[in-house]
Amino acid sequence: MKRRWLVARLGVVGALLATALTPTPAQSIGASLSAADSPVWQTNASVQGITVAAGRAYVGGRFTSVRPPGSPAGTNEVGQAYLAAFDAATGNLVTAFTPVLDGQVYAVAASADGSRLYVGGDFTTVNGVTRNRIAAFDTATGELVPTWKPSVSYRVKSIAVSGGTVYFGGSFGLVNGQDRPRLAAVSQDGTLLPWAPAIDGDVYAVDVADDGSKVYAGGQFSTVNGTSQNTVSSLDPVSGAVLPFPAAAAVPPPNGQCKTRVKAIDTSGDKVYFGNGGDGQGCFDGTWAADVGTGALIWKNECLGATEAVKVVDGWLYKGSHAHDCAYNGTGGFPQGFGYRFLLTQSLTDGKLGPWFPNTNAGAPTEVGPLAFASGGSDLWVGGDFTTSNGVAQQGLTRYTTAGPGTAPAKPAKLIPYSVQPGVVQIHFPTVVDNDDSTLTYRLLKGFSNTTIATFTATSTPWDRPWLHYTDTDVTPGEVTNYRVEVTDGTNTLRGNYSDPITVASTASTAYDQLVGSDGPQAYWRLGESLGTTTSVDSSGQSNNGTFTGMTLGTAGAIAGNTAATVNSSTGRMVGEKAYSFPQQFTVEAWVKQSFLRGGRIVGFGNNRTGNGANGGDRMLYMRSNGAITFGVNDGSQRTLTSASGKNDSQWHHVAGTYDNGTMKLYVDGVQVGSQTVGSLATYYGWWRVGYDNIGGWPGGGASQTGMVIDEAAVYPYALDAARIQAHHAAR
Repeated sequence: MKRRWLVARLGVVGALLATALTPTPAQSIGASLSAADSPVWQTNASVQGITVAAGRAYVGGRFTSVRPPGSPAGTNEVGQAYLAAFDAATGNLVTAFTPVLDGQVYAVAASADGSRLYVGGDFTTVNGVTRNRIAAFDTATGELVPTWKPSVSYRVKSIAVSGGTVYFGGSFGLVNGQDRPRLAAVSQDGTLLPWAPAIDGDVYAVDVADDGSKVYAGGQFSTVNGTSQNTVSSLDPVSGAVLPFPAAAAVPPPNGQCKTRVKAIDTSGDKVYFGNGGDGQGCFDGTWAADVGTGALIWKNECLGATEAVKVVDGWLYKGSHAHDCAYNGTGGFPQGFGYRFLLTQSLTDGKLGPWFPNTNAGAPTEVGPLAFASGGSDLWVGGDFTTSNGVAQQGLTRYTTAGPGTAPAKPAKLIPYSVQPGVVQIHFPTVVDNDDSTLTYRLLKGFSNTTIATFTATSTPWDRPWLHYTDTDVTPGEVTNYRVEVTDGTNTLRGNYSDPITVASTASTAYDQLVGSDGPQAYWRLGESLGTTTSVDSSGQSNNGTFTGMTLGTAGAIAGNTAATVNSSTGRMVGEKAYSFPQQFTVEAWVKQSFLRGGRIVGFGNNRTGNGANGGDRMLYMRSNGAITFGVNDGSQRTLTSASGKNDSQWHHVAGTYDNGTMKLYVDGVQVGSQTVGSLATYYGWWRVGYDNIGGWPGGGASQTGMVIDEAAVYPYALDAARIQAHHAAR
């Protein structure tokens, strides 16, 4: 069963306020860094290596100039090719450091005391003197170290410094004319050391355990010293011998469809962390952690989207990648289709995604996004091919720090309260996102006095925003009042707009649309538009209008005063414009009428807005050709509940399916007809659809749907209870 970490939902009622609501305010930064960019200069092309030393961030790449933050490309450019330094506190260019290199830089590292800077790449001269692909600078003077001049035959891609030894890897075969296939070590005085593991493919990443006991190498290789080593190896720091490393089995072996390789390594304390990138559909692109002492695997996160950089900062693992599917094996993330998240953070304990949601884009020529990370202890410098950070123009380089209170939560939505029972007001609202704190405190405020009547604590992410619910019984019939929501992360507080005034009911309402509205639908398509209309209006107030295809409008409806939509083609449907991430609590509801021996899909969820979903999707209600109503979900297998047959009798029937974290229920005409316990549902990004989807692969799902009439379709972000469903059925 897949587990989900970043999900919470809490609703409270007035009777519980006195005893249950003593929230602990959330911290203003839930991870260790703010998600807001701190000012730093930009580059005009990709950054490929960074280190922080002696109060400066040294940045290498393919750029040829740098410019201040906020300056558009081509303005205020300062020529500085391939290597530059920036003040670690202010982000400003260090104008005293002006090395001249004749080729791009891939690797940047520093000695532990910050006195030496080492750079590697494609260059062959620095400041007019020969330096073949690797060089050292004195950080105090900014000058080349004159006596440190190993000569490397081809590209240096990664450098790691441990004590007085500089380890480096890349695509080379010779160092100082001696065989050093893709890995080598040089002393602090420039002497080539005998350390010479023989590797049969390029090395992308090198790092040394903090205690100096092991050197880790990753890249595109399959053997080291003649032994099988699939893209990663643990090596003796003196002899270069291959050491036992059982965690390496986390990297799948190559096959005809997939080849993955280690692209980033970061050691921290007694743990070492790896990032992989793969070629091929579904190929391993994620991260994994191992114990330095034993070599045992600690955890593995299988997000798809190549990982290019990893760095531990203040108790979290920060990850640079073009992640596009993090719904695998309980990783706690978003599904395919949600979009790319180029910056993420993960728990050091289990690898689950954490509460940090800034983002970049990806730019030419590599179209990857972040490529390099570095930290001075309580910051994260990010380099890559991106041209924006958090939606603002910022090319090649950005940084995140602990400065300031962190980002603020988004402004809460304007409430839509309902009162359909005397002395009762119902309020439902979605949570909001804070980019560096997923757990927030919400207060429901009443009247212009802003009196707090309820407090909630809930967890939300950009891909999963649960709803909160409250029933206010401390009102009198005929009273006119209003409500708003306040949200805080412990430091930043925002209030939503006041709701429109609500008059508390004096008598119970029997209007169908009022009853549905009072139960807080996430989408409510009444399907009562006039003939010729192409847009279905969402009456929930959540702005999820839909588009009709192959449906005839204006048919007599189930509810007096409203018409319905008839499916007039084999693919007739209405699809909402908003997409959602893997709802794990929901109700799907509609009225349906169909003729003898026909059936079809009524309403459900699918991963395609305009075409057919994968195997018809799931989270759906459909009718079999014998007139039985079926509620189907997918938890890895197709799970269904089915009513008695005969509902294709040309009469209106109310149908509803609910799911709440493992329990699914089916209701027909206000009566529960089935229930079962299943697993967590399939995780993907999709749309709610009324009418057609290809459900031929589901039990009894092949019935012709032509002629089906559908009315009052609604979806709720939680499971309605039996009493509410019965009330909806009775309101016709």
